[in-house]
Amino acid sequence: MMRQYLLTKQKYNDAILFFRLGDFYEMFFEDAELCARILELTLTGKDCGLEKRAPMCGVPHHACEGYIAKLVDNGYKVAICEQLTLPEKGVKVVERDVVRIITPGTLMESSMLDETKNNYIASIFKQKDCVGISAIDISTGKFIATEFLENNILTKANDFLVSIKPSEVIVNADMQSFYDSLMSVQSGYLPKCELLSDEYFDYKEAQATLKNQLKLETLSKLGINNRQFAISSAGAILKYIFETQKRQLSHINSIEFVNTENYMQLDANTRKNLELTETIKDRKKRGTLFWVLNKTKTSMGARLLKSYIEQPLYNEKSIINRLNSVEELVKNIVIREKLSEILYDIYDIERLVGRISYNNLVTADCILLKKSLSLVPEVKNALEKFSATNLMRIKDNLFDFSDIVELLDKSIVDKNDDSRDKRDGEIIKYGFNKELDEYMDISKSTKDIIAKLEAKEKEETKIKNLKIGYNKVFGYYIEVPNSQKDMVPYRYTRRQTLSTGERFITDELKEYEEKILNANHLKEVLEQNLFDQIRQKLLEKIELMKLSASAIAELDVYLSFASTAMENNYVKPIISKNSNIEIIGGRHPIVEVINKQEDFVPNDTILNNSDSRTMIITGPNMAGKSTYMRQVALITLMAHLGSYVPATSAKIGLVDKIFTRIGASDDLSMGQSTFMVEMTEVSNILKNATNNSLLILDEIGRGTSTFDGLSIAWSVIEYISKNLYSKTLFSTHYHELTELEGILEGVKNYQITVKEFNNSIIFLRKIVRGGASRSFGIEVASLAGLPDDVLTRAKDILHVLEENDLSKETKITSKLDSNYAIKNTENTKNSKKVMGILEDLDINSLTPLNAFDILIQLKNYLNKD
Repeated sequence: MMRQYLLTKQKYNDAILFFRLGDFYEMFFEDAELCARILELTLTGKDCGLEKRAPMCGVPHHACEGYIAKLVDNGYKVAICEQLTLPEKGVKVVERDVVRIITPGTLMESSMLDETKNNYIASIFKQKDCVGISAIDISTGKFIATEFLENNILTKANDFLVSIKPSEVIVNADMQSFYDSLMSVQSGYLPKCELLSDEYFDYKEAQATLKNQLKLETLSKLGINNRQFAISSAGAILKYIFETQKRQLSHINSIEFVNTENYMQLDANTRKNLELTETIKDRKKRGTLFWVLNKTKTSMGARLLKSYIEQPLYNEKSIINRLNSVEELVKNIVIREKLSEILYDIYDIERLVGRISYNNLVTADCILLKKSLSLVPEVKNALEKFSATNLMRIKDNLFDFSDIVELLDKSIVDKNDDSRDKRDGEIIKYGFNKELDEYMDISKSTKDIIAKLEAKEKEETKIKNLKIGYNKVFGYYIEVPNSQKDMVPYRYTRRQTLSTGERFITDELKEYEEKILNANHLKEVLEQNLFDQIRQKLLEKIELMKLSASAIAELDVYLSFASTAMENNYVKPIISKNSNIEIIGGRHPIVEVINKQEDFVPNDTILNNSDSRTMIITGPNMAGKSTYMRQVALITLMAHLGSYVPATSAKIGLVDKIFTRIGASDDLSMGQSTFMVEMTEVSNILKNATNNSLLILDEIGRGTSTFDGLSIAWSVIEYISKNLYSKTLFSTHYHELTELEGILEGVKNYQITVKEFNNSIIFLRKIVRGGASRSFGIEVASLAGLPDDVLTRAKDILHVLEENDLSKETKITSKLDSNYAIKNTENTKNSKKVMGILEDLDINSLTPLNAFDILIQLKNYLNKD
């Protein structure tokens, strides 16, 4: 046995080997020592022919999932080695082999998966300046691919991977440095990669693998025929899955090419700062946009909603189609509530289909599938009156599964049904198959048969204390106490002698034993065969079940949007091709829900491509600047999901990218300071933003000295205004930046209002035009509870600093080179006239009266500026 173990382990040296011995999975040597430490198991030993016993530990096979999940969470692969034959007399070692390798991206067990997110394994293939990426969630069969050619592939690949958050990544052998670069782009979401040889990514072999898996003669219909890099990555991921799972997976029967140009681009920092699916502080769901919008009733709907949030649309028609669907559901309250009630009783069809294909379906799954499919007609009927494009498409993708429902109802035992027939088997119902019924009758009537035989023997032998019993070693036997063994007839054959009596068998008892034991065995074999036949029937409907599951998930998301809109008083946004943003009475979707006990103060936002491109926002800390800026970004993003938004009214133009630079934090793992992190993020924004992008910039330059920070903040605003033309919200404590209004086109000053009262301040949370004159830092410090002595001393120091602040006397713009001080044409002409008069002036010949007249003339010119 140990030789068999060592030979198997040699084949799977990179995995922890779970070696099946009876009712346990055993681990030996280094695997045992590692598992004992991580899983907190008792380490024992086993003789292995060496001087020292082999370290050993084990877990029960029926309770292994939790242990495996913990190993996978710690980054280990687990190879499952099963017994393939039953023990037989004369055979010392049963046949064993690895039937599956469990990795983070190939989990199938519900207990190991988050029901609200897809569990993707991703494959990346890079050649020169081109990258192909594909990903599969084998629990649902979802298969996607994309590719990026030349321009900025690092950023694009990173953004795509962060949007799907794979739990496992495989790459070709030459990809290591590129993947390391991906991991360094401030993502924090990408796992370590598995390096595979280039053979996995061979283009021709990948084409053949895809055709075979998808049952196609050509790939042209899929829209990926000329996508060489996407195909290479897709072929590699399929080959890897076949090798680790040791089976074909028929539910992976289609592939979707993702054109990233149809989606808004969000980098990792933006996703984190806007808290789309997890909070910054503790990475929880509560307090995120997903948490606010998630009123879904099914796990399928929750996963789709999360993918919508991770990949907002950048296509006017697609967005409007979603919004129209939500609008119809908002207006039809009765049908909406009815649909929500129906969906509440529908289980995770997508993952049930995955288990059918994977062949790890159990009877409980069949019952859940039966209940879910039986409700599909009700969903379809409820959608009859709707006319929105997407709702009509959903209705058309809901198919009739009455034959499957009937089959499962007649065949599969529902162990939670108290009224079920007592003659039912472990899997198959009594009455489904005549041959099985006979075996069941024998099996169920065993007690009656034995009781009748026992009574008959007592009567014939007159042995009152005679008993018929059974054990696994001797089978059925007749037991007679010592006090009556003299009464035993000659037809009894002694089987065993006990201290209390003797055990015998008879020809009749032997005949019954063979019949009973054979019936039990045949019953188990036939039940499993019938269950396999039923599974084959289900496999024939997999494609239709996947389509209906997708339709139900999409409907669930629209119902969730509609319910959230009604509950939180949202409004339908108007979507336009231009990139203007006009929000009236906007509210932060997360903050207003978390702080329901407080009235949220709404604010307006007007951003366009002409006179209002950049909002410079000043005001004290804690007043709500960051909340307001995030609010604008979230409302814009929600509109691109096809969701209603928290506002009185909203007109949202298409935004191709949202960038955020909010907060300050060191990246110690990368050896970067707060300021370096800030500058790296700003650099990424300035390199990738366009005139259709929305930028959220909070306190740029505060990580360094005052003058350095002010200089950088100033030049960043200038660069955006002159080169990018992006719509920008820029909060700052540098009040000098308010000078830019009137100098740079499209820049406007806004402040968040506060009220001074009794030497303190009250935050009014309202955004109004104009720049703040003070930062109210000491007042905020007072609200935070700093000691009075510290506050008093701070006021004294502030007074001294303000008295010596030369910047108050001279505006920065007066010191800047005229190339950077942009003025209108009329102002430039007046300035030249003044300069001309002064240059031609003969001071020595001037009388006091002449000097006074010239001064009045110069003043008149300057008043025109």
